[in-house]
Amino acid sequence: MPNLAEKLFVLSGYLKSHDIKQQEVADVLNKTLTTANRKIRGKIPFTVKEIQLLHDQLDVPILIFFES
Repeated sequence: MPNLAEKLFVLSGYLKSHDIKQQEVADVLNKTLTTANRKIRGKIPFTVKEIQLLHDQLDVPILIFFES
C-alpha cells in the first residue's frame, strides 16, 4: 500500500506529465502558490472538496489521493 509520500510523488508526477503548473492548482483551490506547493509536497493535507475541484477542473484522477 503506497504511503502518503508515494501518493504525493504520483500527484507531482501527474501534474508535471500533464503540464499542470502549481499556479494552476493554486488558482483552482483559490490558495496562494505557497499553500498549493505545501499541499502538493504533503505538508498540508488536501480536503475532500479540494480533491474534487482538482478532479473536476484539471482532470486529476481522484485515485491518486485514495488508492490503496
